[in-house]
Amino acid sequence: MQLSRKEREMLSSDIQQEYEMIKKLGRWIRYGSVFTVVFVALAIYGWTGMVDPLIPNASEGFRTFSKWVGLIGAILCGLFTLLVFLAHGNGKKSVQRKIKLFDDSKKRKSAK
Repeated sequence: MQLSRKEREMLSSDIQQEYEMIKKLGRWIRYGSVFTVVFVALAIYGWTGMVDPLIPNASEGFRTFSKWVGLIGAILCGLFTLLVFLAHGNGKKSVQRKIKLFDDSKKRKSAK
């Protein structure tokens, strides 16, 4: 496919913008994973009833609060992380397709 110079420049800027967004999504995956682990640990603390040295006299109300906040937070953060992970993969595929289109247009131009 033959692209004009203006189209190639637009494609180049699109590739650069999408690449920056993919890097941001990678950071979101990392933060989402950390928050998911924290909420899972909070839920485990609440559901198991273990006694830890930091809060040895935790009331039953605190444990109930921590298990439900941990459970709901873990589900929401886990779902968010999963969706961002899928968007990250699709974004990488999109950028690869655009880079291939850009390279093909350069090769055809130099072949003429």
